Formats: sequence, structure tokens, C-alpha cells
Amino acid sequence: MKNFFPSAQSGLQKIKNSKQIWATIIIGILIIGSFIFVVLNFVNVARDAQDRLSRVRLDSIQSSFVNFANEYLEKGYNLEDLQDTIQKIVIENPNISEFKIVNFDDADRPQVIFSLNKSEIGSYDLENETIYNFAKVNKNSSPIAELLIENERVLKGARVITDDRGKVVGAVLTTLLPSQADTIINREINNSIFIFVLVVILILFLFFRHSRIIDYSTLYRKIKETDQMKDDFISMASHELRTPLTVIRGYAESLNESGEMNEVQKKSANRIEVAAKQLDDLVNDMLDVSRLDQGRLEINMEKVDPIEHVKENIAGFMKVAEDKGLKLEYINEIEGNISINADTDKLRQVIVNLVGNAIKYTKEGDVNVKTSIVDGDFELRVSDSGIGMSSEEQKGLFKKFHRIKNEETQEIRGTGLGLWITKQIVELMGGTITVESIKGVGTHFIVTFPQVR
Repeated sequence: MKNFFPSAQSGLQKIKNSKQIWATIIIGILIIGSFIFVVLNFVNVARDAQDRLSRVRLDSIQSSFVNFANEYLEKGYNLEDLQDTIQKIVIENPNISEFKIVNFDDADRPQVIFSLNKSEIGSYDLENETIYNFAKVNKNSSPIAELLIENERVLKGARVITDDRGKVVGAVLTTLLPSQADTIINREINNSIFIFVLVVILILFLFFRHSRIIDYSTLYRKIKETDQMKDDFISMASHELRTPLTVIRGYAESLNESGEMNEVQKKSANRIEVAAKQLDDLVNDMLDVSRLDQGRLEINMEKVDPIEHVKENIAGFMKVAEDKGLKLEYINEIEGNISINADTDKLRQVIVNLVGNAIKYTKEGDVNVKTSIVDGDFELRVSDSGIGMSSEEQKGLFKKFHRIKNEETQEIRGTGLGLWITKQIVELMGGTITVESIKGVGTHFIVTFPQVR
């Protein structure tokens, strides 16, 4: 109960401030109101139609029987014929609960001469004298009264029997129980109530679900706004960092080339240049991530010779590999010239990322770069004899900010963005990238692009 009232107040405040919820409530009320109106109208129409049908049936039964009864009273048919006729009528109309014939004595009192209840024969039916009097006034129709007896609705009608001269010689009284029709109507009412309850529950469910969707949409909008602010900040910060980084790298290069420093100073200047280069790479990665997330990374596709670009970019790593004691080798198995569609700058970025990673994660041994044609496609394979990866470590390899953390990688710097960016760029250029690796043996990265004929 402690949390109920604050939650209720919060919900009411939400309803008050949300046009969507108000619209949902109004629509719900209109649907419920319309449903109630339709159900009540249907029940009333059905009941009226059933009553009219019962009255017509009662009048028809009495009209058909009066002619026979008239002949019976005037010509004196035997009682068995009368009983057979009445039994047939009752069988065909199981809703008949009372059927009797009366004649009127000198005092104009109705005396029962036949009844389904044989104990009434010979007695005076004073209980129904009023309806007999109505029947005498309306000789050509059957006055019908609707009564409630022991909580059960009954229709009671009377029709006079006249002789050839039009003199009233008797009357027929019939009581009809429309219970079967009432049962059907009540069942339909109960079914309607059940459906109505289901509709209300469904509306309430949709209402609360709609409220949650509004909460989710509000939360999603806030997340999008926060994400946009983050992207804007990264973009701004990255651009603002590039200018001072360029200056730092420029001065570090000038110091290294001046030749006026001792060994300690040269090492310090070299460290400044390396650190500035690492920071510049990080800034470039952040810019690429921001552009990729926002779909703003420009890809200028053109027909290029991939072998030429591979050779050119590998040459820049020869000194780096040599300084680390590694052998960097390029093997070209393609005869002649081939072409692929790619962005030259982005293709260079892919090659640099993969070869740079191979050198970074290989302590000793070889790094091999091979180009070949496999199943008609151009394939670039960068392999190393480095630390390798287990199948579990490979699962999140191309995810953003994913880094393998173990004793062998803890001293290796990285953001976990390089391979994610590489995969995005390769796929944007219509290629694919996969990995094959064995822990402690090495890793192969395979990039493929369709040939352009």
C-alpha cells in the first residue's frame, strides 16, 4: 500500500499531461458506451420481436380452435374428438401451460367444460373473468394479458366462441409460457455481458500497454537525444583535438630531424611523436565511429587495382616490423591485373588496420600478407604467428569496444574500435571479412571483394 498511492499519483499526473492517454481513454469510453447501447438495443428488439411472435401464435391457435369448438358446442361432437384436437395443439405448441373451454350460464358466469387440468371441469373460472369480458367486447380478436406468476412471465389470452347468429356461447382460454424464448434471450444477454467484460479487460490492457509504450517512447527519445549529444561532443572534441595534435607532431618531427639533441632528448622527442600519433589515431577512430553511427561516413566508390594499394601500404610497415624483429612478407598469387570497386582511402584504412594489428599482436615470427583469387573473388589474407584466439574469444571480435583481456594482451594498447570500424567499412564497400585463429598458433583475417570485369 505504501507504493500504491505514489504510483497512483504518478499515473494520474501522466494521464493529465499526456494527450495520447486522454485520447485512449475517450476512445475506450466511446467503445464501451457503443457496445452497451448496441447490446441493450439488440435485447429490446429481440424481446419485442419474441413477444409479438408469441402473441401472433396465441391468436392463431385460438382462431383455428374456435371454429372447431363452435361446431362442437352446436352439433355436439364426442368428447374424444375434442380432446384429440386439443392434445394435438398442445403437442405442436409445448409452451402452452393452460388450455380450457368455458360456456356462460344464465348468470353469465364462465363454467369450465374442458381443461387440461381435469379437476377444473365443472367449476367456475372466476379468476379469469376479466379477460373473458374483454374477449366478449372484442369478438374477432384475442385480448392478451402479460402477467408475472411466481417470477415467470406468462401470456394469457381469451377468444369467444359464437354461434351462427353471433351470440357468445363460450370462450377459449390459453396460457402461454414464453420461457424458452426468455431463456435464449437471457443466455444471449449473459453472453453479451461476458463479451462486454472481455472487451473492457482488453481495453484496459491496451490502455496500460499504451501507457507503457508512451513511457518507452519518451525514454527512447531521451536516449536518442543523449546519444546525439554524445556524438556531437565526440565530433566536436575530435575536431578540436586535431589542431593541437598536428602542432605537437610537427614540433616533435622537427626536433627529431634537427640533429642538435643528445640521445636522451631524442628519445623524449620520439616518445612525444609516438604518443601524439597514438592520440591522433584515437581521434580518427572516434570520428569514424561517430560518422558510422550517424550514417555520415562518405564512401566514394571507384574502380581500383587492389594489388597496387596492398603493395604501397605494406611498404610503410616494413621498418616497423623490422624494428620489432618480425619478418613482414607479401605474396601475390594473382597473374595480371584485376579491379574491384572500392574507396581508395577506406581500402588503405582496412589494410593499415589489419597489418598494424598483426604486427601489434605478434611478439616474434612472421606476418604474411597474401592476395589471390578465390571462387572468382579477390581475397586479401593477413596472417600472423602471434598469440591467436580461442573460439570463445572470437565471438565478440568485431563488436564495438571489444578487447581480449588476458596476460598476453594487457600491455598492448588499443580502444577495441579498429576491427569494428574495419568490418563496417568493408561491408559498406560490398565486401566481407572473416577470421580464422588458433590459440597460441596465430590468426588469419580474410577480406574478399567481388571482381569488376
